[in-house]
Amino acid sequence: MPGTIYLGGGGSAEDEELLWIEMLRDTLRVLYWPFALSGEMLLGADEWLRGNIAKRWPDVILTTWIDLVHHDPSELVAFDLIFIGRGNTYDLLNHVVEQQFITPIRDFVATGGSLYGGSAGAILTADSIDSAAGYDQNKTDLKDFSGLKLVTGAMVLPHYSDQELHVALKLNLRHEKPVLGIPETSGIVIKAGSAVAPFLLSVSNGGVLQACLRHADKVLDGR
Repeated sequence: MPGTIYLGGGGSAEDEELLWIEMLRDTLRVLYWPFALSGEMLLGADEWLRGNIAKRWPDVILTTWIDLVHHDPSELVAFDLIFIGRGNTYDLLNHVVEQQFITPIRDFVATGGSLYGGSAGAILTADSIDSAAGYDQNKTDLKDFSGLKLVTGAMVLPHYSDQELHVALKLNLRHEKPVLGIPETSGIVIKAGSAVAPFLLSVSNGGVLQACLRHADKVLDGR
């Protein structure tokens, strides 16, 4: 059975607390890929995530790969969840493509592994990373901007607010697909290819769907 996809709006750990609770309640082994970041932020990434997880989930075992160069896809089997966070989406996709991890990630999820994508990581899960245009600078030689295609048939737009509606509408027109607008205090959970509780699309505006504030059973919007 396919694993679960967790999409974060790109806020802080506190902003996404309810999503993290859902994600980490039954998760033991987490693999962190912070290499969308660079410089001091990359160097401090492990400490940041390790500290936030340890506060509430001390039993979680965190492993961080600062790149994929010295790793083999066969190593993924040792983990329950891959955590891909913020940074430059183009750099992220470029590195994953160069190291030939696109298919292994898809296989990981298809065989029961789960994946968290926040900000750049959320965009990467879609059919295309085109929603990063205008936000991230592309210094790569990428010609193909296809994402992981784990969230199919939609574009993913994290950090969503009313001010981003015009961006979302343009994406919808260009790709002829609905746009999932995820506010920083919201999250989406997708199991077996379908959105399930605690997740609901509550706003439809010209093809733009915003992650809802509430579900009958659970809330993933912390506001």
